Amino acid sequence: MGTWGAGPFENDAAADLLVEISDASFDFESQAWAFDDEYIEVDGGQIAIAMGALVTIGRGDGSGGPADVGAVAFAASLTDEQFGRLRDWMGRVLADGDTSELYELWEESEDLDEWLTASRASIPPA
Repeated sequence: MGTWGAGPFENDAAADLLVEISDASFDFESQAWAFDDEYIEVDGGQIAIAMGALVTIGRGDGSGGPADVGAVAFAASLTDEQFGRLRDWMGRVLADGDTSELYELWEESEDLDEWLTASRASIPPA
């Protein structure tokens, strides 16, 4: 799974996302591939949680996160429509193991509650 912790940035997909944001190659629309199917695979889930955490931090509703990524600028770059899609994606990722491979994998571990707490805290308020 490429995960080393329950936090929103403690996995390979989030690390790749942060690199794209840092080097200005990130494009929100290029992430939509991960959410086209009803079942969201692990990378898509990790990307959604990381993006949500950046928006939450950037809007002043969260803390922590990588210091070298401009969370405020990232949060400000999303349109209202993109923000709504991100919240929808996160809801699907955190719904259950029937819709999310990431959820399913965490269900198999002893750390499901820790992951759910950290991930739910990453959902930006509406």
